[in-house]
Amino acid sequence: MIDAGDSMFENYYFAKGKEESAKLRAKTVMKHTSNMGDYYYNVGVQDFTAGLDFIQEIERTTDVNFLSSNLYDEKTDNLLFNDHIILERNNIKIAIFGVTRELQVDMKGVRVEGYIDAAKIKIEELKPQVDILVMLVNATKKDYDPFLKDLSGVDYIFSSLEASKTRPGIQQVIGRPFEYQLGIQGKNIGRFDIYISEKGKPLQDVSSQMTMLDLYTQRLNKLQERDPKRKVEDIYKNSPNVLSTITKLKDGIKTSKETLKKAKNRSSFTMIPLSGSVASEKAVLRDVDKVLERCKDLDSQSAVTS
Repeated sequence: MIDAGDSMFENYYFAKGKEESAKLRAKTVMKHTSNMGDYYYNVGVQDFTAGLDFIQEIERTTDVNFLSSNLYDEKTDNLLFNDHIILERNNIKIAIFGVTRELQVDMKGVRVEGYIDAAKIKIEELKPQVDILVMLVNATKKDYDPFLKDLSGVDYIFSSLEASKTRPGIQQVIGRPFEYQLGIQGKNIGRFDIYISEKGKPLQDVSSQMTMLDLYTQRLNKLQERDPKRKVEDIYKNSPNVLSTITKLKDGIKTSKETLKKAKNRSSFTMIPLSGSVASEKAVLRDVDKVLERCKDLDSQSAVTS
């Protein structure tokens, strides 16, 4: 799993009286997310809400893999976190690095280098070593968009701080980084499926074709439900408009399948809403419920003493 940052806190400052409950929530989120599998996390501006010591505590006590290529210890001038990771999956090498546009103006002990310059250095270093290069960036699309030419060596850009969400039905452009934003409310998870048959060849985004194939198939199956034992055309032989729709649906399915078959190196994106219909691990849910109750108690105690 990868994360472009800012998942720990709702803002870069604490709401009055909610400091302890906010830190407890952050610890719980990071603990359970890292327990789901390898978790590679770009440190963002809001992650410093409780200070550097808090992030380092999370790093010591969980399996979160914090990344940053442009955040330095102000005293030692050393990078505070791993500047990249290289993974190998099914004989495909994938490099992931992260950068952050800026920090709070009153942040002490941390120095931030220019994020575009840092990204250019990582691209030059990592691109020859891997098949896929991923950049995690804590910045809005408006921030980094003017520098896309400098980032052309990247295959994927995942950004935080962006309120809008990328829709799977929108076609990504070949020849430039594929860009994705999942919003700032934490209500969705993005799933990416990558298939590579010819290394060194460009990736083709087939998310829109996958979306349309799924939509056409669902609509056709819905029409078929009227009588599963008969051909769908025979069911509606006396309904010219429905027959026309059936022809369009089947043509759409055929075209989508042909496009998918021709794409040698393909990438697809699915947005998964984190709604009540998503199955939860019961043990995790019980722990989260306890934490939420504890957060209420902490807020109440703070209100009494303030």
